[in-house]
Amino acid sequence: MAIMAINYDLKAPGRDYQPLYDAIKTYTWCHILESCWLVDTQKTAAEVRDHLKAKVDGNDEIFVARLQGNWATSFSDQATDWLKSPSRNWG
Repeated sequence: MAIMAINYDLKAPGRDYQPLYDAIKTYTWCHILESCWLVDTQKTAAEVRDHLKAKVDGNDEIFVARLQGNWATSFSDQATDWLKSPSRNWG
Protein backbone atom coordinates (compact mmCIF):
# COMPACT_ATOMS: atom_id res chain seq x y z
CA MET A 1 0.00 0.00 0.00
CA ALA A 2 1.06 3.58 -0.61
CA ILE A 3 -0.04 6.91 0.78
CA MET A 4 -1.22 9.31 -1.91
CA ALA A 5 -1.79 13.01 -1.31
CA ILE A 6 -4.83 14.32 -3.20
CA ASN A 7 -5.10 18.08 -3.72
CA TYR A 8 -7.71 19.84 -5.79
CA ASP A 9 -8.83 23.25 -6.94
CA LEU A 10 -12.57 23.25 -7.64
CA LYS A 11 -13.54 26.18 -9.85
CA ALA A 12 -17.37 26.21 -9.97
CA PRO A 13 -18.91 27.99 -6.97
CA GLY A 14 -22.06 26.43 -5.57
CA ARG A 15 -21.59 23.05 -7.28
CA ASP A 16 -22.18 19.88 -5.26
CA TYR A 17 -18.82 18.19 -4.86
CA GLN A 18 -20.13 15.42 -2.64
CA PRO A 19 -19.54 12.90 -5.49
CA LEU A 20 -15.81 13.78 -5.34
CA TYR A 21 -15.73 13.35 -1.58
CA ASP A 22 -17.62 10.06 -1.85
CA ALA A 23 -15.11 8.82 -4.44
CA ILE A 24 -12.18 9.73 -2.16
CA LYS A 25 -13.88 7.90 0.70
CA THR A 26 -13.83 4.63 -1.28
CA TYR A 27 -10.16 4.48 -0.20
CA THR A 28 -8.77 4.32 3.31
CA TRP A 29 -8.66 8.08 3.80
CA CYS A 30 -7.71 11.01 6.00
CA HIS A 31 -9.03 14.54 5.34
CA ILE A 32 -6.14 16.69 6.55
CA LEU A 33 -6.80 20.15 5.04
CA GLU A 34 -9.73 21.81 3.29
CA SER A 35 -8.62 20.73 -0.18
CA CYS A 36 -6.15 17.99 0.74
CA TRP A 37 -6.81 14.35 1.56
CA LEU A 38 -4.51 11.39 2.08
CA VAL A 39 -5.47 7.92 0.90
CA ASP A 40 -3.87 4.53 1.41
CA THR A 41 -4.13 2.51 -1.79
CA GLN A 42 -2.48 0.01 -4.11
CA LYS A 43 -3.41 2.17 -7.12
CA THR A 44 -0.97 4.43 -8.91
CA ALA A 45 -1.25 8.20 -8.72
CA ALA A 46 -2.58 8.26 -12.30
CA GLU A 47 -5.24 5.66 -11.47
CA VAL A 48 -6.41 7.66 -8.44
CA ARG A 49 -6.44 10.87 -10.51
CA ASP A 50 -8.47 9.25 -13.27
CA HIS A 51 -10.96 7.83 -10.77
CA LEU A 52 -11.51 11.26 -9.21
CA LYS A 53 -11.41 13.22 -12.47
CA ALA A 54 -14.69 11.60 -13.48
CA LYS A 55 -16.36 13.28 -10.46
CA VAL A 56 -15.41 16.91 -11.16
CA ASP A 57 -15.90 19.51 -13.89
CA GLY A 58 -13.49 19.72 -16.81
CA ASN A 59 -11.99 23.00 -15.57
CA ASP A 60 -11.29 21.65 -12.05
CA GLU A 61 -7.74 20.63 -11.18
CA ILE A 62 -6.55 17.54 -9.32
CA PHE A 63 -3.02 16.72 -8.13
CA VAL A 64 -2.13 13.26 -6.80
CA ALA A 65 1.34 12.36 -5.53
CA ARG A 66 2.78 9.47 -3.55
CA LEU A 67 4.32 10.28 -0.18
CA GLN A 68 7.75 8.72 0.09
CA GLY A 69 8.23 8.87 3.85
CA ASN A 70 9.76 12.33 4.17
CA TRP A 71 6.92 14.45 5.51
CA ALA A 72 6.20 16.87 8.35
CA THR A 73 2.94 18.24 9.73
CA SER A 74 1.55 20.97 11.92
CA PHE A 75 -2.03 19.69 11.98
CA SER A 76 -4.11 17.58 14.33
CA ASP A 77 -2.70 14.69 16.31
CA GLN A 78 -5.41 12.48 14.80
CA ALA A 79 -4.16 13.10 11.25
CA THR A 80 -0.52 12.64 12.28
CA ASP A 81 -1.43 9.41 14.07
CA TRP A 82 -3.22 8.23 10.90
CA LEU A 83 -0.03 8.77 8.89
CA LYS A 84 2.09 6.90 11.43
CA SER A 85 -0.31 4.00 11.94
CA PRO A 86 0.16 0.73 10.04
CA SER A 87 -3.61 0.08 10.32
CA ARG A 88 -5.06 3.34 9.02
CA ASN A 89 -8.70 4.15 9.60
CA TRP A 90 -10.57 7.44 9.74
CA GLY A 91 -14.11 8.54 10.30
